[in-house]
This record gives sequence, structure tokens and C-alpha cells, in this order.
Amino acid sequence: MNRRLFIRNAATFALGFPLAASLTSITPAFAAGEVTDQDRILGDTNAPVTMIEYASLTCPHCANFHQNVMPDIKKNWLDTGKARLVYRHMPLDGVALRGAIIAECFEGDRYFSFLDLLFKQQQMWAFGGDPMAGLQKIALLAGMNKERFDECLNNEEIANRIITQARDGKAVFGINSTPSFVINGDVYPGGRDYDAMNDLLEDAS
Repeated sequence: MNRRLFIRNAATFALGFPLAASLTSITPAFAAGEVTDQDRILGDTNAPVTMIEYASLTCPHCANFHQNVMPDIKKNWLDTGKARLVYRHMPLDGVALRGAIIAECFEGDRYFSFLDLLFKQQQMWAFGGDPMAGLQKIALLAGMNKERFDECLNNEEIANRIITQARDGKAVFGINSTPSFVINGDVYPGGRDYDAMNDLLEDAS
């Protein structure tokens, strides 16, 4: 979904943190071109093909990809050990940033399950008129109580990490739209159907 990135302003306005002032002093925890233990990985960590996805939780094209394309990729590539998915947040607005922060408070399989739920219910929580109430409702369904929800939402370290990751993605790979994919180092912006994604993964094998 082609939109300009307003990460800095969105972070400051939406979260009430002085993040804009601190961005210049943040040292990235990892180079955007490398996969590290801070990355969220779905599939065999030793798979020969690495697909890095940059996505925003408020991007309809990202939601379409996760609902209609990802299931077949998971079945045919991730579950078979032929590829691994590295998911990285690229929040296009304050709502997406908030959703990303809450997602980062989930561990293991619950993380990707929560992402799937957010994409599936995107219209309800992100565009339903009260994003925070919708997000909290989904988090509650996923097992996160209000106290934990508020604690996560006010976690400046997580917010900084997400913003830095998005900034590095733009600086290293030129990512400026979502979804965008980096497959074994090659960048492919824009959503694709399964056949097109399968061809890209086959070429990288």
C-alpha cells in the first residue's frame, strides 16, 4: 500500500513519548540487512530461503496478503522447511504503531497468531471508529488483560525498537510501501498473489 511514512510524527503524537527527539540517538539493535535473534521468525531458522516481510497493521494490502496468500506460503514453503518468514513492522500511522507495540508483547506462536487476528479483524479495530478500544478487545481475546495492555502500550523501549526497525528498512532496502518483501536479499515491493510469490521463492531456491 503506497503511503508516505510518517513514523516520527505518528510516534510522538500517538504515544505521548518524546520519541522524535530520541530517534537520532538510537543505536539500531541489528542491521536491517541481517536476521538476528531479535527478529520474529516463522518456519525453520535454517531454511535456505529467507523472506523478510515489511508490513503495516493498517495496510489493507497487507491484510489481504496474510489472509489469502500466506496460508499457502506457510503450507508449501514454511512448514516444509524450504523457507522462513521474517516479519518486520513498518507502521504507516499511529494506529499501526500501537498495534505493533501490543503485538511485540506476545511471544512464540502467540505472536504470529495475534498478527493473523489483527489482519483478519483489521476493518473492525483499525477503521471501526475507536481503534484503541478495538485493539484492546482483540488483545483481551488473545489473553492479554488490561493491566498488561496498558503496560505494553507505554513501553518506550518497544516503541523505539519498532521505529528504528522501520527506519533501517527504509535506509537499507529503500522500503517505502507495504507490503514489501526482501527475498534472499532482493527487494520486491507490493502485494502479489500466491503464484507470483511462489515464482519469486522458486527463483531464490
